[in-house]
Amino acid sequence: MQLDETRRPSAPGRIGANLLALAILFLIPCAPALAAHYTLRLATWGSPAAPQVSAFVPAFTKLLAQESHGAITVQHFPAGSLVKEQVVPQSVETRVTDISLGTIGSFTSIAPPAAVMNTIFFRPPENRFEQAVGPGTPLFKALDAALRKHGMLLLALLDNGPPMVVSHVPMTSPAAFKGRTVRAYDRLSTQIIQALGGAPSTISVSDVYPALQRGTVSAAIGGIQGEIGLREYEVAKYLLDPNGLFSVGVTIYVMNAHALRELPKPLQQAVITAGAKAGTIANKAIIASFKSDLIAMQQHGMTVTVIEPGTPAYQAFAAALAPLSKAEQKKYPPALVAEALRASQ
Repeated sequence: MQLDETRRPSAPGRIGANLLALAILFLIPCAPALAAHYTLRLATWGSPAAPQVSAFVPAFTKLLAQESHGAITVQHFPAGSLVKEQVVPQSVETRVTDISLGTIGSFTSIAPPAAVMNTIFFRPPENRFEQAVGPGTPLFKALDAALRKHGMLLLALLDNGPPMVVSHVPMTSPAAFKGRTVRAYDRLSTQIIQALGGAPSTISVSDVYPALQRGTVSAAIGGIQGEIGLREYEVAKYLLDPNGLFSVGVTIYVMNAHALRELPKPLQQAVITAGAKAGTIANKAIIASFKSDLIAMQQHGMTVTVIEPGTPAYQAFAAALAPLSKAEQKKYPPALVAEALRASQ
């Protein structure tokens, strides 16, 4: 078969084509690259209406979109649909999810700073929580460093407020706890129940309602946000606010360290910044909800008792829990204990 000469480009045509090809090669590197897009999976559990979720997640999603200029999207899995409360550390470490809400008590076995913040003597005032343990503080840095050794990092620390007790009978004195089975959710709540003479039963937040309904437990310790969000007032008649005597509940948002390192450096900082800002927004919302949630519990028919400082009831609970506080302070490195006590002033 002969080549059809009539179809060959002329010499000048070939030169022009070659020049065009060279021009394209030189121009391609200068053209703007297609922007990469990333999606981070964020898991929460408990009531989606609780401000730890309802305030933090939308704020974090919006702030991260702003800080990353639209390069990062958050995919939210609420109400334990991806990760259950009890397995948050393992789920984040093994990257079942990129980011998750967790309780401070879930991390006590792997992070000493978490253990110190899960003690009866850790009681930072709500109006100073951010200043005491927010980003940049010694306790925040210490917890973040400890988590990074296990492939995780700290995005935010949230003030859940004083753990409260919902119950079938009044629980306004230490004597009321003796012999009763009370729901616990972490090491600290277990210790408190035991110190008061009760029998702790570890139950996940989603199972508290049926446990109270069936009489599996007589009472349950938890955060007011979860108690109202999960409608526990339908299966319990009384609520006790120990007014800080049971320490403070702390929840955290943690992230898989590898998931962060996969992002370009500017986007890594965008995640850290968005987490810190969203934490501040959520803490303000949580603190604002304390008083209104107590009122709402009363409106739902519960008898609410607040243990006021200086009253006989307050002194009785303080005396019953004092030995636990002293014993706990001896367990941890003095420097961490000093920071926890300083934060609690």
